[in-house]
Amino acid sequence: MKTSSDVAFSAFANTIYDTVGLNRLIDNITLIERSLFKNKTGPISQKARDFTTGNIIPIFEEVEKAGLVAGTDEKQLQFLKDLASYLQNLPVIKVTIAFDPTQSLVVRLSNQISAIVGSKIILDLTIDESVIGGAIFEYKGRRSLQTLQDKLEGEIKTLINSTFST
Repeated sequence: MKTSSDVAFSAFANTIYDTVGLNRLIDNITLIERSLFKNKTGPISQKARDFTTGNIIPIFEEVEKAGLVAGTDEKQLQFLKDLASYLQNLPVIKVTIAFDPTQSLVVRLSNQISAIVGSKIILDLTIDESVIGGAIFEYKGRRSLQTLQDKLEGEIKTLINSTFST
């Protein structure tokens, strides 16, 4: 069962797909956290308007509207710390591909892997032009080669082995 914090944190997590977006969001949260109480009152969304740009303010407004962020300064500060911790602990899957992907491909790939895994994941993308067709996936020390190169090498080995064994 999801807690109200999980629901609020998910609203933020669902706006990011790769480590670049993750780092940008954590930087924004850290900036808000440091600047939050400089002669300001009210919800985080109001306090943070002068300190950050981008799409983070509407997310704060949504979770505040739903009553998922408490009003006291101490509880707001704790929310920001817990949010940053939650985001930093999202699973990261390293993906190596041969080309610089479009944002729509990054979103689609992140969503597909998240659906397979059953929870939100973040992609750590690496471009390696030596990868031929497909991708290499790495997670917690395990590696999956899903490339045309790997399949071709396997087929060639099978062909050579079958030729020499007959």
